[in-house]
Order: sequence, then structure tokens, then C-alpha cells
Amino acid sequence: MLITPQHQELQNKYEQLLLKSMQFDAILKQKDEIIQQLQNQINPLKNLVEQLLAEVKLLREQNAALLEIIKEKDKRIQKLELIEHQYHQLTKLVYGRSSEKTITTLPGQLSLGIDAELIEACKINDGQKIESYTKIKSEKKKHPGRNEIPAHLERKYIDIHPENLPADAEHFDTIETEQLEYDPARLFATVYRRYKYKRSNPNGSIEFFIASLPEEKDKSLAAPSLKAHVTTEKFLWHTPIHRQMQKFAQSGIILSENTIGDWINGTCRSVIAIYDALRNNIVKPACGYMMADETPYQVLDSEKAKGKKSHIGYMWSYCNPVDKLVFFEYQRGRGNKHARPVLQNYKGYLQSDGYSVYKHYGSLQGVTHVNCNAHARRKFYDARQTDKNRAEHALMLYSKLYGIENYCKEQHLSFDERVRIRQEKSVPIFDELTGWVKEQIPKLTTLRSPIGKALAYFSEREKQLGMYLHNGMLLMDTNLIENAIRPIALGRNNFLFAGSHDAAQNAAVIYSLLATCKLHEVNAYDWLKYVLTVMPTFPANKIQELLPHNWKASITEP
Repeated sequence: MLITPQHQELQNKYEQLLLKSMQFDAILKQKDEIIQQLQNQINPLKNLVEQLLAEVKLLREQNAALLEIIKEKDKRIQKLELIEHQYHQLTKLVYGRSSEKTITTLPGQLSLGIDAELIEACKINDGQKIESYTKIKSEKKKHPGRNEIPAHLERKYIDIHPENLPADAEHFDTIETEQLEYDPARLFATVYRRYKYKRSNPNGSIEFFIASLPEEKDKSLAAPSLKAHVTTEKFLWHTPIHRQMQKFAQSGIILSENTIGDWINGTCRSVIAIYDALRNNIVKPACGYMMADETPYQVLDSEKAKGKKSHIGYMWSYCNPVDKLVFFEYQRGRGNKHARPVLQNYKGYLQSDGYSVYKHYGSLQGVTHVNCNAHARRKFYDARQTDKNRAEHALMLYSKLYGIENYCKEQHLSFDERVRIRQEKSVPIFDELTGWVKEQIPKLTTLRSPIGKALAYFSEREKQLGMYLHNGMLLMDTNLIENAIRPIALGRNNFLFAGSHDAAQNAAVIYSLLATCKLHEVNAYDWLKYVLTVMPTFPANKIQELLPHNWKASITEP
């Protein structure tokens, strides 16, 4: 067969293709071997990945469980902190001092004894934080010496002459040494002896004459002085009726509890008109400034179901700080409707704690709500056990603010002067406290802790707490009305409860008038005795004159 060049070329191409095919087959075989090797390597990796995924899943489950454990731990820590906080509060309540005053003296803090001219030079940390301070020891005051016995007290003189005095000795001086004596209170009877006369007329008839009893005398066995005594003993000095009975029995006077109770209730009824006049001065004060607060008052209630013989009512208290008037009103509850009789038509500044009822009435038209800084400060004071650094920093700033207020009070500054001092000295400190609170809140994990609650309380009421800075009439806190409530708490410890809802309102009447007497330094017994004596014939249109502060002014006039 003749091989042509074309055939030879084709043969060469065929051999090249065959060679390439063999090379390609070798590559494919090598590829298969590599794939097989990779598959051999992938299978363990797949198993490893599946194992890792299982471990990741397990770790995620463990992490979720740990998060739950951490949450539970945080809850328990918060609960333990709360329990510890409550424990310290109860311990303080039982064994501790009630005062919340800070003992340390701050650098630059205003003292009570500085001169008015130094007020401009007084520097109170204008916006700078003070991390530490040292206690400054005050100079010991010299003892004023023995108190003198008031001149108005009766004197009983006992003359003492030297023994073995010569007959020719001449008296030239007398040395008097006084000692205060005390005679226990005594009971005596006032006997109205009305003499009867007769006259024979010419016509043979006989005419009789007899004097009338004074118009102000009632038919009660107790005179106004005794009614005033038993009433002030109970509501001013917190002496229960059964103890008064025991004291009367020592004088040979046997009185029943109902008798003394009737005297006290009669006293309350006698002064209702004065109580209503006092109420008008509180509800519609000329100054437009009222403080409000409330305290529990336990009352026996015959309408209660069997086994529940007492009811927790509330003694609502209202105060006119400018005129120093206090008014109490008993209500069966603590809701909006129970404050409505006094607050529904009130216009002006209303200062209170953070209770929602006062917030409601404080938001009404014509009312400006002011909050109490003592309540805000108290929350920081109570948080010292759980967060000492933050709590003491807030207390330090509050101490400086209160130092300025004490200075203004001691110097008897006018409202305008107070505003000037507050704007210059107090506003920078209050702004620093406000900024510090805003910085601290995001740093806390929870606001349920004592310090968290304190910061949140201040932050929510920042505007109302700082309202006093711009009006010299406003006080920094409601301590004035809290002090007025204190006798109710003392009486509550001794009396335990009121006998009825009417008795609770009678207590509100007497507490109102006696508290107002105290604020005006009026002797409550003298005032009540006078009122009970003149009330039966006193003109109704002049009842304002019998209010304690007006009565004090009338008896001091020349």
C-alpha cells in the first residue's frame, strides 16, 4: 500500500492524539486518585465539623443556662441587698438615732455664725466635685451658768439668821439663794353660792330674789380648766385616759373612762367653729403656699367583718408655712377622693412628697407642684449600706445645700434675699447634683437597688425639687409639716387606736389647734381654757380672734 504524505501526516496526528489521550487518561487517573485522597480527607473533616457543631450547640445551651444562672444570681444579689437594706433600716428604727444629719463639716460650707458681710466671700465649690473632706472641730462653748428662775413665779421666803448672833450686831446686807420648787397639780372645787332673798310686800305677798349662774357656765361637772387639762394631757402630752384616771384616783377622785371621754368630745364640739376658721386659712391661704402629707391612723370599726375589728384610716395634714398654721382632717382612705375636700379648689404652690395623689392635684390648672428635698435626700441616706461612695457624694452635695438654708434661717433673711443667695450659691450645687445623677444612672445595671431608686427618684422629680431655688417663700423640704405630724405618731404609740371614726375626726380637730399653738409658742392649756370659758357667749362673727396666733397677738397688746 502506497503511503502518501497525507497519510503520513494523518498517521502522525493520530499518534499525537493517541499520546495526548493516554496523557489525558493518566491525568484523569491522577485526578481520580487526588479526588479519592481528598474524599478520604473530607470525611474526617466532616466528622470533625459535625462534632464541632455539636460542641457549639452544647456550648450555646450551656451559655444560655449560664445566662439564666447569672440572671438568677443577680436577682438573688438584689434580693439580698434589699434584705440587707431592710435589715439596716429596721435596726436603725429600733436602735438607731432618728436624725439624718451628717456629722462631717465640708470645706467651704456655710456656718450658722458667719456675718452677713461675709456672704459674698463664701465659696461653696462652684461646680467642682469634692471627693474627700476632713472634720473641723468647733470650739467648745462656755457653759452659760446656772439658769435664773423667772421673775413671775411666786416666791416663798425663808429667813435664816446666824446662830449665836451678838446683841449689838447690825444688819447690813442679805444674800438670797433661790431653789425651784414643785407642788403636784391639785384639784379643787368651785362652789357657786347663790344667795336667796325675800321681801314682804304691803299687799301681803312675798317676793323672792336669787342670783343667776354665769352665762358661760355649763351643767358639766368639769370646769373649762379641767376639760382643757384632760384634753391637753391626751393630745399634747400623749397620756391615755386610763392613766389620767389613775392620777385622779390618787387625789381621791374616781372618774370613769366614759366620763373623761365625754369631756374631751365636748371640748372638740366646742371648738369646731375655730377649727373651721383655721381650715379656711389653710384651704385659701393668702400666701398661696401649702404643704401636704398623710399618716396612718388606726380606728376601731364595728362595721368590720368578724375578726377584723380595726380600720386603717389616714390623718391628712395640711400646713400654711408662711402663717405657721396646721390643719388635720381624718379620712377613711388614701386615694384621690380623700384629698379632694381640701385640694380640689386649691390654687398656688403645693409642696409634698412623691405620692401620686399629690402629683395629680399638683398638675391641675393654677397649681404649681413642688417636691420635698428631704425625701430625695433620705433615699440617698438609706442607700449608704449598699453603695457608700455614691450615697455619700450625694449627701455631701445636699449638706452644702442645707448649710445655705440654715444660714438664711439663722440670719432671718427676707424672701428676696433668700432668692439672691440661692441663685448665687445653691443653683451651681444643685446643677452639679443633677448632672452627677444623670451620669450615674447609665452606669447601673438595675434601678431596683437602693441607690438606683434614689437616683431614679431624684431624676424623675428634678424640676419639682429645684423649684424652691427660684422663690424665696418656698422651703427646701416639708419637714415643717412632718414635725407637726410627729405628735400623732407619739399618740398612736400610746393610744394604739381611736374608738370610732368620729373620735378620729375629733382628734384631728384638737391636733390642728394644738399644733398651731406650738408653732406660735402659745401655751396650749392657757389658750384652750380661755376658749372653753368664753366660747358660749363669744360673737360668731369674731371667731377668727380665737385662733391661736390671733389670740397670742391680742393678749400681748398693751
